Amino acid sequence: MYTTRIERDLAALGLRADPRHVEAWMRLEHSTLDWMDAARFRSEVRIAVECIRAASAEQTSDLARSLGLS
Repeated sequence: MYTTRIERDLAALGLRADPRHVEAWMRLEHSTLDWMDAARFRSEVRIAVECIRAASAEQTSDLARSLGLS
């Protein structure tokens, strides 16, 4: 549902990541993302990318899969 918005923010931030993985890390902290204004959403995208970098690829894939985002 948030793929396009995440892709846009990743591009604006000059970051590369699978949008499903970004959303998974965002949802680990926030059950819903609708309440975020644009600045907060972009900030959370940046934080999610840092989480992806810190975690193993398997951890990130497992998280996305557990949330139905794979």
